[in-house]
Amino acid sequence: MKKRIILTAITLLTVLVVHAQWRIGVTGGIDYNVFSMDKQYMTDYDIDGRLGATIGVSGQYDINDWLAVRADLSWTQKNYRKHRVQLSEMNYKYQNDYLLLPVMASFSFGGGKVRGFCNLGMYGGYWINSNRSGSDFNNFSDQVIHFSEKVKFNSESDQRWDFGFLGGIGVEYRFSPHWAAQAEVRYYYDVTSTTKQYMRVKDYRYNNTTAFQLGGFYIF
Repeated sequence: MKKRIILTAITLLTVLVVHAQWRIGVTGGIDYNVFSMDKQYMTDYDIDGRLGATIGVSGQYDINDWLAVRADLSWTQKNYRKHRVQLSEMNYKYQNDYLLLPVMASFSFGGGKVRGFCNLGMYGGYWINSNRSGSDFNNFSDQVIHFSEKVKFNSESDQRWDFGFLGGIGVEYRFSPHWAAQAEVRYYYDVTSTTKQYMRVKDYRYNNTTAFQLGGFYIF
């Protein structure tokens, strides 16, 4: 009985290795980020999503015809806009750059050239830098001021490590034995607040990002 189990396991592993393929590629596109927070006393503030950019490199190990393991390394922007409803001069546009490392299981289906796929997994990341631009109203000078500046991180309040889950769906076209192109819609669900909870009143803030990206892959 044990010998049969061992032989079956060896056979399955052999089949997986024989059919396995490596591929590497590059991806790029645009994303739309939604920044959510408990506004608490800031009832006059509105927070809007903003477009950003995403670009990265990808590696994938095709275990068989329908299952693969994929890892990306991407630079992704998580931008948003904060403004006051009753004071139009107050308008802050934030640009936040993140380095993300998604690790996914990739499920594919379809024919030999055109195939659909679904990616499911998780990601870790790091908040690289932040910039803001826009306008504000100075009550002392009674003037509108315009600014463009780099935001300094506060080690006590800013959480720069990022973590969450992701899901994506797309289509692949293999136009030669070694080359393929992909189009994918991917959603990043953040479970790590961008703020550390060091105060008595908790202040949770999250980024949730939808990315539309194209990719090209070389298949070994």
